[in-house]
Amino acid sequence: MGDYGPASSQVYSLIDHVGHISLDEAGDLFDAHATRILIHGSDAERLALARARKASVIARLEPEYLRARHDAAAAWRQALPEGRGPWLLVGQAIANAAGALVVFTALDEKEVQLLLGPWRQTMGSLEPVGPGLRRRVPALTR
Repeated sequence: MGDYGPASSQVYSLIDHVGHISLDEAGDLFDAHATRILIHGSDAERLALARARKASVIARLEPEYLRARHDAAAAWRQALPEGRGPWLLVGQAIANAAGALVVFTALDEKEVQLLLGPWRQTMGSLEPVGPGLRRRVPALTR
């Protein structure tokens, strides 16, 4: 099944992209994540994270969920731009997106938007396109 459960290919894609995030992309990810927190509140994010964690336990994917969050955050720490910036919030958005991919099918639309939305808004979808499309895992679109 892979290191991250059924969503392994999407999590690997996210982690790979994290290693090459530009300063502009990091700033955009910060803006997208901070905007969601301002609009919905930090309590909504905490509830979405709690729901995702609970879903990972129910689906017996908790180790994969935690590993995805950790590995994505670690990739961001390795790719951190020099100088000061809002890097902690960017890392939080990256970890949220990676974890949400693992339990995507168990989340409702609001939780997906809170946890995965900033990544999608900034970086786009993690859906494979092109010749390999027939062999891809089930779509993660809503």
